[in-house]
Amino acid sequence: MWGAHWSILLEKAGVPGVYVVDEPFRADVQISCEKEGMAVLRRVVVRHPCGDVTDAELPAVMSELLTALTSPLTDKEKSPPKKEVKQQTRVVFNGTLDEVQAFYYRSGWTDGLPILPPTEEAVRAMLKGTNHAPDDIVSKEMLPESQIVTVEKVATVGVMAGCEPRYMPVLLAMVEAMSDERFSSSVRSTSSFSFVTVVNGPVAKQIGMNSGINALGSGTGNKANATIGRFQRLAFICLGGSRSGVSDLSSLGNPGKYSFAFAENEAKSPWEPFHVSCGFKTDESVISMLSGGWSHHSPYGEVDLNHVAKSIATYELPTGVLVFMDPMWARRVSDKGFTKQQAEKYIHSHATRKAKDFKSDFFYAPFIEPSLKGKPWYGQKGLWPARYLDVPPEEEIPIFPEDSILIVVVGGESNPFVQTWQFSRPRSVLVDKWR
Repeated sequence: MWGAHWSILLEKAGVPGVYVVDEPFRADVQISCEKEGMAVLRRVVVRHPCGDVTDAELPAVMSELLTALTSPLTDKEKSPPKKEVKQQTRVVFNGTLDEVQAFYYRSGWTDGLPILPPTEEAVRAMLKGTNHAPDDIVSKEMLPESQIVTVEKVATVGVMAGCEPRYMPVLLAMVEAMSDERFSSSVRSTSSFSFVTVVNGPVAKQIGMNSGINALGSGTGNKANATIGRFQRLAFICLGGSRSGVSDLSSLGNPGKYSFAFAENEAKSPWEPFHVSCGFKTDESVISMLSGGWSHHSPYGEVDLNHVAKSIATYELPTGVLVFMDPMWARRVSDKGFTKQQAEKYIHSHATRKAKDFKSDFFYAPFIEPSLKGKPWYGQKGLWPARYLDVPPEEEIPIFPEDSILIVVVGGESNPFVQTWQFSRPRSVLVDKWR
């Protein structure tokens, strides 16, 4: 997607180019070109992975490149036809429940699980959960395909996910968060990203979200968590245009993509809530969305922040970690004299590698080193200290950016567990504005 974007920028600046793409990414490049307004951008397709193209194969590739670079523009390229957009009728299907399920699946509007049919009556009932008008715009840039989303569309997907009308303000805030550019690569990556939504403030209790036993999993008493979490993925599919093998290129996939939303256990936490740490007031209702989620470790036994730090020091592309602490674990850390910020800083300072190992990270050259040299990372500069460019190879250095280790207290105190998940770049949105 980004390669197509940059190629088109060059073309529009008068610099001709040809995009070299390997087989699995053809559909993603095409849909990106269509979105950018240059559907016929020239490209040469090579076998996958492109790094394995042999010296013997290169002459044929070069010949294609030269032809593509030097051939005059065709009439179609000079005046590309506009893509026809099919106008969708308000009622898209009538049929039995089984027929509805089959239709939605064929249309690419499900996550593979059954949905609740979004009938006119059901959507009207869902809209009662907010004072905003059905045609109010929630997002003009819903990822991955930068689509326009109205309040009614959010209500429609909320019905499909099994949500209740009282969840609507949370769902609307989630769509606002989902549209943030910081997630633009996460929704298309081959790295099997998932997203997590943390809910804080009075709204969590008002809508019955679980912050205790099994809050992160599936189980009885988890309707709000499960359906709000499922809405998250269905929204990317139905409102953002995500399609497996086209824009969603997750190589392995991730079970966290089905549903991952929960409320923080503020009542049992020894520290201030997550949203307060993010700059909000205690009595404000806030959702915070983070991307990542493909690594996970669960140390057990004696409360040991150093153990946590060493377990996350193995993570590649170390941009941030969300540390889920059961209230029992959190209290034991607090009883040792740690504030939440001190515990986060301790983990950060002890999650170290030798500089030579830090620089051997697969993602160092394309992502970390440019940041060290001053290139913004989704609007953020100086994530890692610039001195890391010149430190001795054997020096132990903290591998995560400052303030990127974030603690959330959640769980039902059945045992003092802690989980660490590779999530970063939180986007927090006030829920109350969407009531």
